[in-house]
Amino acid sequence: MPDRARTAVVVREILVGTWPLRFDGLPLPDEALVGSGGLGLDSIDAVEFLLACEDRLGGRSTEALLAGGPLRLGGIVDHFAQA
Repeated sequence: MPDRARTAVVVREILVGTWPLRFDGLPLPDEALVGSGGLGLDSIDAVEFLLACEDRLGGRSTEALLAGGPLRLGGIVDHFAQA
């Protein structure tokens, strides 16, 4: 499995594992916004999600993601796939 595909699986596993009742069985497309209008994570949930991704996928800093505008699931996958 290519790095991006493997990373996408892990990111989605983290999301569903952290909030199983909220996301289990739902489609989680790359274009989904992480915050309001998308997955609906508040800022604290989003940071916790990014930190969990960082812990599991490597120590790549998420500061650029947080400063870069609206977070999309695919952007998170791309960020960690490049690590």
